[in-house]
Amino acid sequence: MKLYDHILQGHYATEQNAINHAMQVDWAGIEITEQDKPRHSRFIDNHNGINIYYDYGADYYFFEDDAE
Repeated sequence: MKLYDHILQGHYATEQNAINHAMQVDWAGIEITEQDKPRHSRFIDNHNGINIYYDYGADYYFFEDDAE
């Protein structure tokens, strides 16, 4: 999966903040790397071609490019 090198963690790690990030961040300026999906994660939503996931094992949100 193509993941952005951008996560939300700590007190910013809320579902609403993750959705707001997907809609407002300029993703063109953030590096994308091919990675395996974190084992303890679940899909949250898709906004503007960005898939949002929550890693419940490590308590952070991460983002995938849904261009494929």
